[in-house]
Amino acid sequence: MSRMLHENERKEILQRLVTRVSTGLMFVELDYLPRHKTPDAAWIRNIYILISFYTELLLKAIFIINNDFEDISDLDKKLRKLGHNLEKIGQGFKKQNFGVKSIHHRGHEYCIKTDHGSFFVNDFNDIRYDFIDGRIRTLNGNEHELFKQQIEIMLTINNKLKPFAW
Repeated sequence: MSRMLHENERKEILQRLVTRVSTGLMFVELDYLPRHKTPDAAWIRNIYILISFYTELLLKAIFIINNDFEDISDLDKKLRKLGHNLEKIGQGFKKQNFGVKSIHHRGHEYCIKTDHGSFFVNDFNDIRYDFIDGRIRTLNGNEHELFKQQIEIMLTINNKLKPFAW
């Protein structure tokens, strides 16, 4: 007979997730943005990758809070099966959504609507493999403002998750 994932194990995993989300977003907010006063074509792809990755981790933390798992192996298997598909991850928000209202995939990005505002995040797979179809990223000049807004929303949600981790 298998046992359910112990609450202490869940909390340890959530502690690591919310900490990674905080530190990753703070790197962009407190290091990248102050060093680059305007969007930098040479750097911005890396920032899109980081923001996409930390968005995924934030959503997976919500998924973990919302679901039961037999053990760590079951949790790992379910998270890997979700991959980088933010829509699928959001479908697992059965009990609490922590202010995430909807997640929709549009073209090469996801639109995430929350109680605190909406933001777009690049599809993690698309941004890593954009060299295949030769896509060129056009900078609009407002990317830093959009990053700031997204980071603020994400940190607000991440703060709501912390009581479940500690």
